[in-house]
Amino acid sequence: MAPVTLGGYPAKRCARVTHNEFAPGAVEAVPLPPDLAALRSAGIEFEAYVLEELRSRYGASGRLLLLEADTGWAERQRRTVAAMTAGVEVIAGGRLPEINGRKGLPDVLIRHRDGYLPVDIKNHRTVAGAKRSAVEIATLTEPDRWQAHPGHSDRGARWRDDVMQLAHYTRMLQDLGFHCGVDRGGIIGSSDLTALLGEALGITWYDLGAESIVTYSASDPTHRRPRSALQRYDHEFAFRLEVAAAAAAGRELVRPYHISDCGTCAWFDHCATVAGEDDASFALTAGHLTIREWQYLYRHCGEGTTLSIAQLAAVDVDAHIEDFRDQSVGTKMPRERLANAVRRARMTWAGVDFEPHDACVPTVPCADIEIDFDIEWDGQGRIYQWGLRVRDGQDDTTARYAPVVSFDPLDEDREAQLAAEFATRIQQLRGDAARDGKSIQIFHWHHPEISSTRRFSDVQQALDGLTYDLRKWFDATFFSRTSSSIKQVAGFFGFQWKVEDPGGLASQGAIDAARGNGPQSEAARQWCLSYNECDVAAQAAIRDGVRRHLR
Repeated sequence: MAPVTLGGYPAKRCARVTHNEFAPGAVEAVPLPPDLAALRSAGIEFEAYVLEELRSRYGASGRLLLLEADTGWAERQRRTVAAMTAGVEVIAGGRLPEINGRKGLPDVLIRHRDGYLPVDIKNHRTVAGAKRSAVEIATLTEPDRWQAHPGHSDRGARWRDDVMQLAHYTRMLQDLGFHCGVDRGGIIGSSDLTALLGEALGITWYDLGAESIVTYSASDPTHRRPRSALQRYDHEFAFRLEVAAAAAAGRELVRPYHISDCGTCAWFDHCATVAGEDDASFALTAGHLTIREWQYLYRHCGEGTTLSIAQLAAVDVDAHIEDFRDQSVGTKMPRERLANAVRRARMTWAGVDFEPHDACVPTVPCADIEIDFDIEWDGQGRIYQWGLRVRDGQDDTTARYAPVVSFDPLDEDREAQLAAEFATRIQQLRGDAARDGKSIQIFHWHHPEISSTRRFSDVQQALDGLTYDLRKWFDATFFSRTSSSIKQVAGFFGFQWKVEDPGGLASQGAIDAARGNGPQSEAARQWCLSYNECDVAAQAAIRDGVRRHLR
């Protein structure tokens, strides 16, 4: 059997993925759905943009080696090693030689002192405002001269994954003898660093040796111990090697659990099939627990390796919360997490989609003139469609869909013109309602319709005092078996979207196609309109459905 070699991702991913990839005869991962494929494509485009920026910054100075993606693997590795041996300042698109079970393609290698530091390119934010912390960042042209900037944090949503991947490349550089001896790694992310650096792109540097990641500890009285990214990586990577070797030999060290990462994993369907129909973790579509939390419940409330929906529904939260809390590392409100999981299992077992938080009969919001409102934006964040659906009271036969939309490419001025047209439309509706002595309400689902439009003062004035967040109302009124996304909740009442693969990311891809010419562009325009019309119609369907449910 050939020796196992792992790249930079396994240590930060669910160990079951490693099992699936090495188990003989395992079903291949299914293609990603369109919205996740769009995310991956956006990441590839962002990486290409950063690499081109590096090329333009360094030019023919000899300080940069940029290896093109079509360079053969062996040649890519040879040139990477030669460049590191020669001390080239920046190496982009390189490949490190396999060593000690590791393989890796660091996006960028930065010369520092007498060795190198790894840098990866990620299409997500790395920097946010924070009063009590500081970030260390550097420009692309002076990449190893990081400076501290107080009032900011480098702890974005993905920082733990980022430092784990940087730890992988660090260990490779150390084993190969090309590391500089400083436990640092950098990320070129999508945060706009202009206010800090004077330019948008830069490198956020992380201390990989700082004990900043709290992990489970069996020996510590608190069952918690802070560890560094390198310490955590060493433990996780060693375990993944064991998982891969066992899988290749036909054995199983890890079973699948439904966790939050499953939503973006191509192996989800396969793992769900392996777990079985009655598996408790896969029965829950929201409120996902961690692997350690699931393992506790399977051991103490199930059969060790299995836990049915009925068994989870019967769990006594009070009897298990203390021990469960010990396993609930890196989470908030473990009692609520456990109680919600048990409640969702009970609802799943009983076939209940949602239920009121208390015994009081809820009041469904309504008005004489009901307007359902939803916006769509393109890949640059510009709003190209202001969806409006207007109806008289609760009579859905009177509904009129009247969007303010443009399928032309937008600049700042054209976007503002669309916003002004929308504001004028709302002011007219307000005026008509006031003239007729009727109440008026503008419904939206969640905050983007407000938070993303307040930059337009005329829109803010037109909406003032009329908006009603239906998702906020639904969450405050009901407990849902699933997530409270509009598609899930509308589905409780039989509402279905009339387009394939409805989703915000898919709509961004559709608007790009809609801005072209020809039959495909016309189809994309119709998709955009139909998708938005379904979004606003779904809001009315939810209100009407709740009313029927409460009768």
